[in-house]
Amino acid sequence: MWSLSTQARIALTQSHAMQARATVSSPTYGVLTLPLSGGSVEVDATSKVRRTATLQTDPRWWPHSPTDLLSPYGSTCRVDYGIVLPSGDTEWVPLLTGYLDETSRTRPITGSGDLTVKVADPAQRVAEDRLDVPAQTIANAPAVSEIARLVKATLGPQLDVIDETGSSASASVFIIERERWDAVEKLADFLAAEPFFDPLGRLVIRPQPTLSRNPVWTIRTGNRGSLLTAKDKRSREQVYNRVVASGQRTDGVPAVYATATDTTSPAYYGGPFGKKNRFYTSELLTTTAQCQATADALLARTRGVGAQVEIEALVNPALDSGDVLAVLDPETGETRHIIDKLSIPLTPDGTQSITTRSDELPAET
Repeated sequence: MWSLSTQARIALTQSHAMQARATVSSPTYGVLTLPLSGGSVEVDATSKVRRTATLQTDPRWWPHSPTDLLSPYGSTCRVDYGIVLPSGDTEWVPLLTGYLDETSRTRPITGSGDLTVKVADPAQRVAEDRLDVPAQTIANAPAVSEIARLVKATLGPQLDVIDETGSSASASVFIIERERWDAVEKLADFLAAEPFFDPLGRLVIRPQPTLSRNPVWTIRTGNRGSLLTAKDKRSREQVYNRVVASGQRTDGVPAVYATATDTTSPAYYGGPFGKKNRFYTSELLTTTAQCQATADALLARTRGVGAQVEIEALVNPALDSGDVLAVLDPETGETRHIIDKLSIPLTPDGTQSITTRSDELPAET
């Protein structure tokens, strides 16, 4: 969750005004703050490109040439959400820093005539930058530095990289056939981590989020609560209660492996849910400890996926995927949830959609 002042936290629980702005920078045109008439920012931890935005703006900015401001040929965009404080000041929360992906319009104009501009975070640029010929990672280089090297080769040496793993572990050398971002994710899996770009466009490498972390925000029902609706879903799809992670050898030597088993959630291994294994193999896993760390991280990623809650709530623009929410409901009490997806509307009348997962099932009634 983006850090907020005490005044902003209080304002979010009360009636308040908001603002939104999009600042576009073009290599040839310069910098302009676009007037926005609508739009939203989407955050999805299950997607390769975690942050995207759809913006509506004035039709006079239609790009007639590839060098115009809103042409998707190099222009960048930063989207911010403004919380108007009781003092009248505005506290700005960054939502997305990325590249213009598409600009479209409809003719003849029958409605507002607004342009629709789509923005994607830098992961899309990295994914598009596929290797001309196969290459290999650098021997004995820390996995974190290899992730940074692969991404900076696309985005430039000035890119800020935030490593929250603190790991100096080196991965085995492997061949990158074509897909640069796939190699980045593979190295992150080796570290039991996830790579993504934050609202400022910085590359973050952090351990997989789990429900053991403290909640960053509480959503309540009832009077003065921020929870509007909640839709519960229970499914076996994508739920695994044991992960087996193993190395990959071609020299005849038995590969190392380790298992991580769910023994505490309602879907615990061998219980009423049954036994459902997931198998993960990588040539980067050369020790039992590495296999164990990867298995633990993959289990944390799939635990609770079958207990999803879709929440409609008052907007908190500072929330992020991977954050832990506390939901207070008279029917179910307090439950904790990890955010997988959320949207931030850029209009005053919008509400926030949040998709979460939790392995804390409500009591049967």
